[in-house]
Amino acid sequence: MERTQISILALSIALMSLAACGGGREDAAPNQSAPTVAEGKTVPDAGAGKASPGKPMAPISMSYEVVGNPIIGAPVLINVTVNSSQGPVKVLYSIPDASALSFQQGQVERLELTDPTVGGSQQLSVIPQREGRLFVNVSAEVQTPNGPMIRSMAIPLKVGAAPADASSNGELKKGPDGETVISMPAQPDN
Repeated sequence: MERTQISILALSIALMSLAACGGGREDAAPNQSAPTVAEGKTVPDAGAGKASPGKPMAPISMSYEVVGNPIIGAPVLINVTVNSSQGPVKVLYSIPDASALSFQQGQVERLELTDPTVGGSQQLSVIPQREGRLFVNVSAEVQTPNGPMIRSMAIPLKVGAAPADASSNGELKKGPDGETVISMPAQPDN
C-alpha cells in the first residue's frame, strides 16, 4: 500500500511539472534568453512587441559605434547614442579593468542628457593598455512614474598590437636609371 501511494505521488509531481513547462506541446514558447552584445552595435529592446512577465525594462535605447581599429596606446573613439521617451537621463561610463584600459585625459565619465528624445550622442575616448578583448561599461538612468530605472551595456573592444616601426636600414638614392633605390653599403666588421 505504501509503495502505491509513493508511485501516485511521484506521478502527480511529474504531471504538475510537465503542465508548468507548457505540457510538452510544440506550440509552447521556447525558453529564450536575452540577446547579448557581442559583435552587435545596438542593445536590442527585449520588450519590443510583447509584455514581459518579469522585471520591467527601462524606457531607454542605447547604441554605439567604435571608430577605427583599437590598438595599444592609441586613443579609441566610440560614438555612444542614448535615447529615452522620458525625462532627463543620467549617463555613466566606467571601465572594469583600469590596468587594461583608461579614459583619455579630460574625458567626461558622468553626464546628464536633458532632452534624450532627440538622441543624445556623445563621443567617448579611451586608451587601451594591452591586447585582447576589453570592455567599456555604459549605464543610463531615467526617472519613471514607478521610480528610477537603469539600462546598461558593455562595449567590447578587440585591441590589437601597435604596428611595427617601419624604419628602413639604409637611405633612398636615385639609381643610374633614375629609379629610387635603397642604398645599403656594407659595414666593416670590427
